[in-house]
Amino acid sequence: MRRAIVISVLLVALVLYLVFLNGETTAFRLAPNLVLHWNTGALVGGAFMLGVVVAAAVAGMQAGVRAWSAWRSGRRARRALRVEEWEESGTQLLWNGDLARGRALLHKVWQRRPDDPRAALMLAASFRATGELHRARGVLYDAAAQYHTDPDVLLALAEVHREAGELGPRVEVLERLRALYPRSPQALRALRDAYIDAGRWNAAAQVQEALIPLLPDPEVAAREQERLFCLRYQVALQLPDPQARLQALENLASGRRVPAPVYVALGDELAAAHRLADASAAWERGLKQHPRSVFVHRLLHTATDTKHRERLRALLGKFRDEVEPDAVHLWVAETWVAEQNAENAARELEAVQVPASFAPDYDRLWAEVHRLRGQVEQALQSFARACREQPLYRCQQCEHQAADWSGVCPKCHGWDTLRARVEIGRV
Repeated sequence: MRRAIVISVLLVALVLYLVFLNGETTAFRLAPNLVLHWNTGALVGGAFMLGVVVAAAVAGMQAGVRAWSAWRSGRRARRALRVEEWEESGTQLLWNGDLARGRALLHKVWQRRPDDPRAALMLAASFRATGELHRARGVLYDAAAQYHTDPDVLLALAEVHREAGELGPRVEVLERLRALYPRSPQALRALRDAYIDAGRWNAAAQVQEALIPLLPDPEVAAREQERLFCLRYQVALQLPDPQARLQALENLASGRRVPAPVYVALGDELAAAHRLADASAAWERGLKQHPRSVFVHRLLHTATDTKHRERLRALLGKFRDEVEPDAVHLWVAETWVAEQNAENAARELEAVQVPASFAPDYDRLWAEVHRLRGQVEQALQSFARACREQPLYRCQQCEHQAADWSGVCPKCHGWDTLRARVEIGRV
């Protein structure tokens, strides 16, 4: 303040000094016919002072504008901080179980911050956590209408449809997501899983084909390639025409590394077409590549004479060092029982080291041996022990039990996970 007063006094003194030095009168024209006669020093000093006033006014206006902008920025920052505090408090209240207050705060955050869907996603997640799927769906519908292209909102909406068992709307949302982000692995995986749940195997295979080139990790890509093989297998099984189904399975079986389910399904199709020799050849090829009981079961079931069973015993003998030996003894005993040869069947059963692992099949086979020997009482006792019903196949992933084998578990959709009750393959 003191400095401004000193400067003002000096400026006034300077103007007075100029007036003193330039005392003569000067004609000053404001218009052609308007002439003013002023002191030269006064004119110079007045022009100088006018410039000072204008400069001060401009500086004042600039300072006012800066102050107004700073005030508005500060106000926006305070509002943003308050909204962030509401969001943090709402989240904390939800974790502490105060759902009503927490949801109210998150709803206020959503209204005050309309360009950010995080609050809407947290609000919907709180409804999903309490099983209020209809309310979560309502929030996400509004969010999807507001944020048309936000992937997190669309994925969350698809997940709500999945939990509600609404396959059609779920697929529709994910197809919309894929159209927006066609090279997103997350979108492609979600859509593929939705197609699988809907049983649309051909569409799932097409999405899987688009997914694999986007995966940078070779190991992950190899696993997904195997899954693609599984989907093509399912596509082949769903073909309505038997000849087309057989042709598709033969194409799958012509590859270098063919999974066991393909050989099983191919043999089943050939057997259904009354081509038992070709079916046995397909199962034997599968047994050589994948020592598994499902092939033994089918070969034994279709064995019509002694030479077929002799061939099966020879095949099993080649795998004794590679598979579970006790299971091989039981299957070989089964072939001898089919030929009414009680003594050879008994020798195989006596070679079983852990009989308890194969009940009730072990007891059933001993019952057949006793029956062939004419030992009625022992046969009845063994049959009584064997009457404990157990499924023939069990899934290794979800423990689902099934009376018949399938390449894909009907419960968890696991690929090639069913194993026989008497399994020769080492798990």
